[in-house]
Amino acid sequence: MKFYKLPLYFTKIFESDINNLETCSEKESIDQNLELILTTCPGEHKYDPDFGCRIWDLDFEKVVSRSRWKEQFLQFIDEAVSKYEPRIDNVSPNIDFFDTKEVFELSGATSIRKRVDIKIDARIISTGALCCFYYSLYLGPLSSD
Repeated sequence: MKFYKLPLYFTKIFESDINNLETCSEKESIDQNLELILTTCPGEHKYDPDFGCRIWDLDFEKVVSRSRWKEQFLQFIDEAVSKYEPRIDNVSPNIDFFDTKEVFELSGATSIRKRVDIKIDARIISTGALCCFYYSLYLGPLSSD
């Protein structure tokens, strides 16, 4: 089975044979799809408005309870991956999140965002191989002077 590397360059499809598209391993294809799922907010995909991960609902939410926020974040990842990546099972997401602060020298403004490190342990169904995927996302750009 062939797995195509993202992004797809459609000019190659129209200018030449489809066999000239870059391919990748199944694990790389799953990794690309998981990243696409995690970075897409539901409603952004024209042909499947449900595609994506609802973690973006939590983007600007004030974290009152870190454990409740983390639990909901993990639930959204689990739901999205289970629905949109059928090539893996035994999905076990885990996250760590941190506040990051950046001071802009020219304006003196401060930007505070949450960095979420996501680790997804899973099993590739076709081979039975255990694998792990890592992603870092930044959420909620807050700024103050």
